[in-house]
Amino acid sequence: MSRLLGIDDGHGLVYEGDNNYGAHLVWPTPILTPAIFLDSTAKEFSSANVGDPVTYYFREDAFDPVSRIRRGRFYKYAGTSGANWYVLPSPLVTIPRTQVLDGMLHISVADYSRSIISAELKTLGIPYPVVVLGRGTSSTIWRIINIEAGFTGEELVTLKARQSMGALPELDMGKMRDIKGSNIQEALQTLEDDYHLASPESVVDRANEAATSILNAFLVLVGRRTQDSLNNAIMEAGKLDQKDKKEIVRSAANIVRLLHGRTKYAVQKEKNTRDVREQDAELAMQCIGVMLCDLGWAAWR
Repeated sequence: MSRLLGIDDGHGLVYEGDNNYGAHLVWPTPILTPAIFLDSTAKEFSSANVGDPVTYYFREDAFDPVSRIRRGRFYKYAGTSGANWYVLPSPLVTIPRTQVLDGMLHISVADYSRSIISAELKTLGIPYPVVVLGRGTSSTIWRIINIEAGFTGEELVTLKARQSMGALPELDMGKMRDIKGSNIQEALQTLEDDYHLASPESVVDRANEAATSILNAFLVLVGRRTQDSLNNAIMEAGKLDQKDKKEIVRSAANIVRLLHGRTKYAVQKEKNTRDVREQDAELAMQCIGVMLCDLGWAAWR
């Protein structure tokens, strides 16, 4: 049996089943989100542009806002737009342009076939996939944490979101105003923007810039000169008197520095390091939060 989704964009309706022997209306209308697959080690991430044809849809079956986990199925465009389908009549909807033929409604839809996503990813050559859901700037990044095959042959996929809400602590704006000549807020905004949409390497790059701004601002407050690199700032902070030393701040900054080095080709070759992944970007983000909190400039909410 050909198990498909038929999407009637004109009326916002979705049909499911066998397009030759009578599909049925899916009610309530499922949440279908455009999806693309990228390798998590890619230098840049990009989402589908508004207006681009949709190759894959993610059909959401469940969502937990606390754990930021979604479960659902992927469907791939079957290559037919304006396909003729026979569907079972439904009392929930009346479409004037449909025609009744042998007791079936005759409609025109774009059809999408169920996708065996594990095989699809192998075909695409993506060993460490992330999923970008949505279009343009209205998109989010998710990673696949589990794939289960059901009796119908469909695969139920579990996705976990890259953390967005609460990724950074809440700044104490009063203290921020007291830090003169600092670009901390600008660096943090750039970091947070990248964290929502960019690749892990880009997030680590922005975290390195943010850590440099934070540590240099701290050096100014304790009467030391600013430094041109995060490494030099860490070394300068290590020379402070014991009462001024912030060891956790320095250690967190050093983790960001080391991760940043792994984004560079020369370091990867020299030290044979692995590629920066999603979890490394999350760690860099958490290190920035720890730095801000331990300096008393922000607090976790």
